[in-house]
Amino acid sequence: MAEDEKAEEREDDVDAVDDAAKPEYGPTEFESDLADAADAVDEDDEPEELTEAQSVAAKVAVARPTRKVEAKGKPTTKQSKAAPDTKKARTTPAQFVGQCVQELKKVIWPTISQWQQYFWVVLIFVVFIIAFVSGIDLGFGWLLLRIFG
Repeated sequence: MAEDEKAEEREDDVDAVDDAAKPEYGPTEFESDLADAADAVDEDDEPEELTEAQSVAAKVAVARPTRKVEAKGKPTTKQSKAAPDTKKARTTPAQFVGQCVQELKKVIWPTISQWQQYFWVVLIFVVFIIAFVSGIDLGFGWLLLRIFG
């Protein structure tokens, strides 16, 4: 009996929706199914009363993004039809070098101890990679000689 009253309340809520708030394009069949399943879920319902499909549908319906309903008044213009950009004058080589110098002045350069630390880290890494690749090469060479030699 209580379920019938809840169903009637849901129907009344659906009928009371303002048509102006609905988008012009209308919902797809999937969106309609999600909306029906989400409407079937009340905040007062206990979690154990919901079927698995209803709980999943409610989570999906809440998580889906919604489109803006408000119209902007006119469609957005395409980039190809938009106002052409004013062309900037090309940078001369002297301006380019000047801008490079300005940017290099902003750089925080490492100290001598940081340079030394980076040097040793890179050197050890490169030696490790050389040893690894050499080991793989020798291993494949040995394997190919055993198979075909």
